[in-house]
Amino acid sequence: MKKLMLMIITFMLVLSGCSYDINPDKKDEERKDVPETAVVRLALNESGHILNSIAESQGYLEEEGIRVEYVSVETDAEVFEGIRAGRIDIASNSGTNLPLQEISFGLDLTIFGGYLLSGCMPIFARVETPWNGIEDLIGKTMACEPNMYAITGPLLDMGYDPLTQITWYNPEDQMDRIEAVRNGEADFALVGTALNYEVLNDPELKILTYADDVLPAYSCCRAEALTSWVNANPNTVKALLRAWIRAWAYYDAHHEETVKATVKQINLDEQVIRSYLDNPRFELNADPMKTSVRRAWNYMERLGLLDEEARQINIDDHINVTLYKAALDECQMRYGQDDPKFYEKLQAQFARNN
Repeated sequence: MKKLMLMIITFMLVLSGCSYDINPDKKDEERKDVPETAVVRLALNESGHILNSIAESQGYLEEEGIRVEYVSVETDAEVFEGIRAGRIDIASNSGTNLPLQEISFGLDLTIFGGYLLSGCMPIFARVETPWNGIEDLIGKTMACEPNMYAITGPLLDMGYDPLTQITWYNPEDQMDRIEAVRNGEADFALVGTALNYEVLNDPELKILTYADDVLPAYSCCRAEALTSWVNANPNTVKALLRAWIRAWAYYDAHHEETVKATVKQINLDEQVIRSYLDNPRFELNADPMKTSVRRAWNYMERLGLLDEEARQINIDDHINVTLYKAALDECQMRYGQDDPKFYEKLQAQFARNN
């Protein structure tokens, strides 16, 4: 009898031990999903990073087991120098044109997500300047980089040669573009989102249109890193994208809280930040948006803005949509019940654009 009882107790203990590990696949999956690195170094300029500031303030990054370390930069040249030197892991505020040019020059980057689909990039002139449309730039001086395909691409489609039919003035400091229009050195100019407030509040200037009005969904800022870094850190990339997707959902539902978080992150006057956050053209978007990136690459190739060797490059090889889709699916599964329409919108957008 004692032997029988001992056997029963032993059997129950075995069952109890097995019940603790009843779903080993799930445990293995969780172990496989651990970020490869705990710290991600993200280039940050004066416009800040709304998604990351939300992800940080709401604890999404901590829940994912990662911390984002900001590397302050003043110019885009510093960003890509930092990536080459290994001081920066990810860039997300350097547009789409610049990483595409870097890829054409031989820097092996992978676009795996995004930050802004469109920003508040104003095209402006002196207040007395007439405006009929983007074709008014032809024959004039434009203070902007000619690789801004959101302008040059549509002009190309209209039959113009914007690189030769427009005089380009492109100082490194964008404030100098504003001054060039003020003093008559340039007829028109375009500046980045962060300088929207400067133009809006200058009595000598007027905003004529925005880049997004000229080329909708122009892929303002994509997120990219060295291909080797992305391949070595897929779980880290997915963790970061999950945090950013959740922050995106939060942004959609908590606009005022987002303004406060951004003010705290980049220490700018609230009115400066509202000049773009309150503008409907300012559209956050963490999706890689392959179709928009392809369009940008095509424009830049037709305009001769890429290296000659770019014809040998298949830009699809430098766009990874798999990691974003996995992150989106995981977010929808875990948090979709909180805002089902938001995640349905993101899934539909992914299907259309990737």
